[in-house]
Amino acid sequence: MIPENAITIFNTRSELPSELRNLTAEHLLAVIEEAQGGNTYNLFAIYRDLIASDNQVQSEFEKRKGAVLGDTISIQPWDKHNPADTAAMQLCSGMLDSTPFETMRTWLLNSSLYPVAVVEKVFQSTGRGFKLKECRPVPYRLLDYREGYLRIYDTDPSGNVLPTTHDADPARYIVHRSHTLPTPDNWGGPFRSILFWVLLRTMDRQWWADLLERFGTPFMKGKYRDDTGKRILEAAFRLAVRLGGIVISQGTEVDLVQAAAGDSTSSHNTFLDVCNKEISKLIVGQTLSSTADPTGIGGGASGFQSEVRDDIRQSDARLLSSTIRNQLFTQLVAINALPGNPPTIMFGADSATETKVLVSGVKALYEAGLEPDDDGLAIIQERVGYGIRRRVAPSSMLPFHAFPLAAPPTTPHSTTLDRLTDATAVRNAALADIVRTSRSSGEAIRRIKEYLEKHPTDDASEILAEAMDDYATRALRSQK
Repeated sequence: MIPENAITIFNTRSELPSELRNLTAEHLLAVIEEAQGGNTYNLFAIYRDLIASDNQVQSEFEKRKGAVLGDTISIQPWDKHNPADTAAMQLCSGMLDSTPFETMRTWLLNSSLYPVAVVEKVFQSTGRGFKLKECRPVPYRLLDYREGYLRIYDTDPSGNVLPTTHDADPARYIVHRSHTLPTPDNWGGPFRSILFWVLLRTMDRQWWADLLERFGTPFMKGKYRDDTGKRILEAAFRLAVRLGGIVISQGTEVDLVQAAAGDSTSSHNTFLDVCNKEISKLIVGQTLSSTADPTGIGGGASGFQSEVRDDIRQSDARLLSSTIRNQLFTQLVAINALPGNPPTIMFGADSATETKVLVSGVKALYEAGLEPDDDGLAIIQERVGYGIRRRVAPSSMLPFHAFPLAAPPTTPHSTTLDRLTDATAVRNAALADIVRTSRSSGEAIRRIKEYLEKHPTDDASEILAEAMDDYATRALRSQK
């Protein structure tokens, strides 16, 4: 089946009302138990409200998604030597800059916190095949697990939710999970682990506001000697609230006392920081991107937390790449009747430090006389984030490398060019003989200089350098 019409029609008025007013520990536990039974819409409504209203969750969630969305996208054929795979790559690469593709990957990355993300695929006939027309996000209000597996609520033409459901057909839907938790989707996914931290953080803000309202302003303390003075002070205090001042007799004393709320305020602030850090650790794997905590001399903790964040970004990108290839590219290639394999899509690359280590390793292999094979090149280009190929070595212009280390057979020459070539070959053969018969590098240098003095050339310095490089190579081989 090739879906050419969208069936996900959702009216935002069908969204559940905000759950924030009922956000208590007791209500939260009831919603979690309800979701474990298959009714997840109330739990997902709480997720929605927290993302929309909590600045810590919202900012960290945007960082998590933005780390992948900001990466450069590249697409490579499954086998670049296979013309059929190249044709499949060209078909799929046309959608990378399209609005449906951007909408799809932005919505699918929600599953880094939610247990799952679902997108509906809609294709359009082009006369010669099919292309991706639309990727329509499926709202979480429409997800249903009452049958023990994922189903989607039906909607009427006006977008109102109906009580019936249908299967999440792979031909029509992309179902993505950007986490590897072993728990069922209806248990809540990664977001569940920070629900109570968000609740405590929200309650702590209210508790802090109540503390400041009650003890944040100074209060008046009066001293009196008899009941008459007491009545005068009470009346003066009541008037002071409205007048902003107080009038008392000369023998009466009034002091303004500031509550010692400093320690209490600091404790609330500390607890708020603890909640924020726990939320950040779950979403982005570290805390330094949201708080400026000292890391000590050398900043070792900073580098370690950066590596953790890069690991999470690479995991999100790899899981998203696998989902797009298996659930979109494979179908697109099949419905266009192409014989090739679906291409591979790559998001971003390793960090700058990891790429430097990788390139240094390849360089070390080259210096040892080794090089990656074709399969190794595919792995390297995936890690660096763009296509690479073997460099065609230019023909050497240095005389010493232009000929083998043996005297060429003598043949008659009839042209000036032939005579020059022959002279160069003779010189290189003589130099090769010097390198081969010298017992030390010093002896080789002395004999080469003597030869070049008798046979002057404009390339003397280059020839000497090349000869000594060859001598060093031969010495290493003899030691092995």
